[in-house]
Amino acid sequence: MRQRKTLSDVAKLAGVGKVTVSYVLNGRAAEARISAETSERILAAARDLDYRPNALARMLLTKQTDTIAVVFQYAEYFRSASSFIGDVMRGVCDGCVESGVDLMLHTKTPSDLMAEADALTDGRVDGALVLRDAHDEMMELLFTRKFPLVLFFSRSEDPSVPFVDLDNFMGGKLATNHLLELGHRKIAMLRGSPHSVSSNDRHSGFRSALEAAGVAYRSEFVLSDAQPDYIESMVRMMTGPDRPTAIFSWSDDDAFQCMKLLTEFGLNIPGDVSIVGFDSSNACERTTPALTSVNQPTVEMARRATQLLVQIVRNEQISGPHQIVFPPVLDIRGSTSPPSDSQ
Repeated sequence: MRQRKTLSDVAKLAGVGKVTVSYVLNGRAAEARISAETSERILAAARDLDYRPNALARMLLTKQTDTIAVVFQYAEYFRSASSFIGDVMRGVCDGCVESGVDLMLHTKTPSDLMAEADALTDGRVDGALVLRDAHDEMMELLFTRKFPLVLFFSRSEDPSVPFVDLDNFMGGKLATNHLLELGHRKIAMLRGSPHSVSSNDRHSGFRSALEAAGVAYRSEFVLSDAQPDYIESMVRMMTGPDRPTAIFSWSDDDAFQCMKLLTEFGLNIPGDVSIVGFDSSNACERTTPALTSVNQPTVEMARRATQLLVQIVRNEQISGPHQIVFPPVLDIRGSTSPPSDSQ
């Protein structure tokens, strides 16, 4: 097996010291006032020896790995078939390629919160993109350790914490107002986890729109996909005598599941029930009918969050705000219409 060439080998062939070689190979020749002739001699020696820098040695020198992590609430999210997660990872990868950094998926199941924080801050990554629930204890540990992170698809009330998010409250109002303008008054909502920042904000927007229109908020029309009997409750709600005429789902993925279930029960969309999703993923165009949905530019948001994190870990000047809130837009497709006369 051929022995790996070292910095010392390059220095010996070029007739200079190792420090000079290090400056040139790290693109800092001008800073050290190394002549063009010497720089070219060093680069030629490196080429002749087929020298490859030692990544570990460089990391020890620069104190950076050029690697960032993605941290979800649960590692299982990485292998889910969710259209949202797919778009998130596409945006993160785009940002990593553009910024020249590698990506690590945080998939190891920790024994406790301290172990999880230790794993993230042990030097393998320079920082992390974090999507966790509100008031997550692990994030508090990372804040305490001053570990570089950017929240995405979530936010913090702390003005010093960087994040990239959508105006989810306005998104919830957009979806609900669309159904109200069509004439619906019995509107249900499918929520996410009660700990989800996004779900809670969308629910607040839903409730605000109902109240502004003088329409009663009915708790029996609000279900959470975190409850054990979620599907059974949806079936009971949609097969009862006083069923909703429209549904606002906090995510496209839940909306797709709901559409499939309602179709199996013989309900027509949108003739019997109108449905609005959230995310407006590409999959919305592939349902029958196409799903009306609040457009969250997921790919671009993930890309921007990645770029922001890289700027932070590289101590670069951040251009623009470090707390970015995107505005929502409603994409109207075929899954919504006015309620039928019989409703």
